[in-house]
Amino acid sequence: MLRAPHVRSAVAVIVAIALSLALPVSPASAAGTVPAKPGLVNYVGASLTSLTVDWADIPGATSYYVYANTSHDLVTRPAQPINQKVTSSKATVTGLKPGVAYFIQVRGVSATGMGPRSSPVAHETITAQATLPAGSPSYLAVSWNVCSNVCSGFSTRKNVINKRITELAPDIVALQEASKYTTPPSGYTFAYNGQNDILIRNGRFTRVAAKSGGATSGAVLFPSQYASAGKGMSWAAVRHSSGAYLLVVDTHLVVGTSASVVRQRQYEAGKLADAVTATLTKLNKTHRSLTDWTKAPVMIVGDLNTHKSRVGDGTMAALEKRGWHDAYDQARTLSLQHYNTANPTMSLTPFTSVTWGDHIDKVLVRPSRSVVYSWKNAGKTAGGKWIGPLGSDHHPLAVRVGLR
Repeated sequence: MLRAPHVRSAVAVIVAIALSLALPVSPASAAGTVPAKPGLVNYVGASLTSLTVDWADIPGATSYYVYANTSHDLVTRPAQPINQKVTSSKATVTGLKPGVAYFIQVRGVSATGMGPRSSPVAHETITAQATLPAGSPSYLAVSWNVCSNVCSGFSTRKNVINKRITELAPDIVALQEASKYTTPPSGYTFAYNGQNDILIRNGRFTRVAAKSGGATSGAVLFPSQYASAGKGMSWAAVRHSSGAYLLVVDTHLVVGTSASVVRQRQYEAGKLADAVTATLTKLNKTHRSLTDWTKAPVMIVGDLNTHKSRVGDGTMAALEKRGWHDAYDQARTLSLQHYNTANPTMSLTPFTSVTWGDHIDKVLVRPSRSVVYSWKNAGKTAGGKWIGPLGSDHHPLAVRVGLR
């Protein structure tokens, strides 16, 4: 014979159901999952004592833990303390030391638990910045290896290159591997035309006139000391519409990763610094009436064929010892830092370098005499892909800088 359910038990069931309907439950708790691993963490801002990062929102995460330290090993250790907790997918880490590299990781947090940490990313705080007079001009410089000889189809690609230059409207353009590049886009003039081209924007810059026995543009090849040499450097003395004078240097150091090539590249880095000093000294002898060229602003632009992830490559260390730093490390803002400017296969899928960015195309500045307002990989993108047709096996690098 069937028995009726116990009254007390039935009431308890009804109350439990009512409570479950009334109490709010977070999506992550309802699903019983922790937040997913964050995607790429991007550095978007820097100062002398802070670094700002952002990342895509993680579904289910109600907050984020941010970890920061001065090495990969330290920031990834399980016992690494949390630097801060934030409720949005952006954080500024403060209280840092100038000119020091910091590694950052983030992870999502929900009522269910903590998600996995992101891949660690690294960037330096700004080493130093100049105090520029009010109204000082800033210059947008583009560096672009256009591969006019080794890469095929240059007769078509040069139109893509000129179109992109026109779109970006830089004040200065430095092109490497440019021996077949002979016609700049409308509105631009060659300050130097050769293997390493220097273009200036009409109305913004003019070439300094040469004098008898005193050139205002030229090229320097570096000797083959340990391996076959790179393409050296070109240079041009120019005058800005504000009246300021500037020395622009375009360089292309030797490519390769063998021990002998690395030694050659480090050697060329020293020769590059020497050549810049010698050029300023010569200009001062022949054009001292215009300005004291030994104190003139200088911008070095080019393909240096080195990046921070290459262990044992001291090319940048040699240049930093002489006072030259990568604008990437000195920039107040960054854009597309993980998409490499080099693209050897000319693929529309970006080559991504997570930790450092691994850019071999650079603008070099003297930190105490410059302000780097922005650094941008200036290849055109849509939906996470490069927009074709591509102009070269490199993408243009655009940097805005103020100099004194």
